[in-house]
Amino acid sequence: MSIEEKIRACRKCSIRNYQPPVLDEPPGEGKLVMCVDFAPPLLLQANGELPAFDRCFPAGPLLEPALRELVRFGYVFYGSYLLKCPPLQNGVPRKPHHYELSNCFRHLQEEIRTYRPLAVLLLGHGTYLNVLSLLGLEYRKSYGYYFNLYPHEGTNYIPVIHPAQLDKTPGAPPSLYMEGIVNAVKRCSED
Repeated sequence: MSIEEKIRACRKCSIRNYQPPVLDEPPGEGKLVMCVDFAPPLLLQANGELPAFDRCFPAGPLLEPALRELVRFGYVFYGSYLLKCPPLQNGVPRKPHHYELSNCFRHLQEEIRTYRPLAVLLLGHGTYLNVLSLLGLEYRKSYGYYFNLYPHEGTNYIPVIHPAQLDKTPGAPPSLYMEGIVNAVKRCSED
């Protein structure tokens, strides 16, 4: 059974309401960077149906300047989620339970082991604190836009501010944020 089939078949979790596919196809050749957001958005269509999942995860366009710069150096990207389904209660998003996080995290770990990315960008506070904790790694505060690397089992994890939060961060030019991501990913290649 492929990783995609295992994740889609996940029945142990109470949040299995909307399951996006993991990947349309395996990522291409090159230095792979996986971008992990917290959970897929719950965006209903006008008829109340859930839309087809677009593999270009929502944070992708926000990260475009950094991703475009790194593509020039041979990096390949794809997006995934810590929570494979949005946690809902009566149709309203809610905070996930610990067992739900750890269940989805097992799938994320298998995805990482299968595709062996050079780096995993952990987008946002909820994502990086949970992933680092579940990996048994202690979070260290980054200063400015010099993002810390957390090597674990051959992959570097890079916790970063979610790009959607940049406009809420005073004195934070997006260009420095993008430059920080580019530099952190390039540092992974140097290890």
